[in-house]
Amino acid sequence: MKDFSKITLVSVTGLPDATRAVYALVLSQRQMPGARAVLCSPNAPANLPDGIEHRKIAPLSYHEYSWFMMYALWRVVDTEFALIVQDDGWVLDTANWSDDFLDYDYVGPAAHVGRIDSKEGTRWVTHYKWGAELDKPGHTVMPVINGGFCLRSRRMMRALIDHPEIKMTIPAPDKFGGDAIKVEWTNCALNEDVQLTCVLRPELEAVGLRFAPVEMCLRFGIEHAGPVHREVNMMSLFGQHCKWRRLIGIDPPVIQYRTKRSIAERAFREMDIARMLEARGYQLRFAPEDA
Repeated sequence: MKDFSKITLVSVTGLPDATRAVYALVLSQRQMPGARAVLCSPNAPANLPDGIEHRKIAPLSYHEYSWFMMYALWRVVDTEFALIVQDDGWVLDTANWSDDFLDYDYVGPAAHVGRIDSKEGTRWVTHYKWGAELDKPGHTVMPVINGGFCLRSRRMMRALIDHPEIKMTIPAPDKFGGDAIKVEWTNCALNEDVQLTCVLRPELEAVGLRFAPVEMCLRFGIEHAGPVHREVNMMSLFGQHCKWRRLIGIDPPVIQYRTKRSIAERAFREMDIARMLEARGYQLRFAPEDA
């Protein structure tokens, strides 16, 4: 039996209905007996399972969620580690857990956005293009490590509290689009996982915080698949997180795709992920095809 007593499963949502967040906590806790579970939401759902503690929080906007995770998460976690789960990210198989994950302050799936530092300066790339530069001399590659399903140490949860000299930094937006002008960031710099694992990573590493290497992130979980996942055995994943896949039921577990099957079939290795989920007993539903 693995010992998960050092870990609290946490789901944070600012939505009035947290039912689906509870599904993610329940499925994850079934996989990780001994782990505590905490739901942070404005309202406690009816029939909240006895094994899940509810902590009332104010309603959160999208960006307020990021601020909560960076500055307030530590207030609801008493254990040494927190495992973040959501209705689109949860534990798949504890057989794929490794205690080596606990050697790091932050572990999560590698996202498609990445920061590359070289003598020419800093640049950001998308669609997993950072993978081609992992071994390039003179280049430091920092992929965004997904925050919606991730393991964080208490040191990481308190990093910006204990080191107030490390401050959230928002670069100038690099995209302006649409008929109605909208400012955007290629690197999604407003998001808390981008801040912690890329924008502020050099400063956090300088005070001793450790981020899991890419190889471990690829074993920990998956978001969308890209070239870096070419050789990944989908059945070897500990968990998953992706906005395409949302948990809408647990007995049996049901996933609602936010895209059409025809689009999923064209996405790199998405159907390998779908087949893995079906092999684990999940029922999959896709958005309707166009008439």
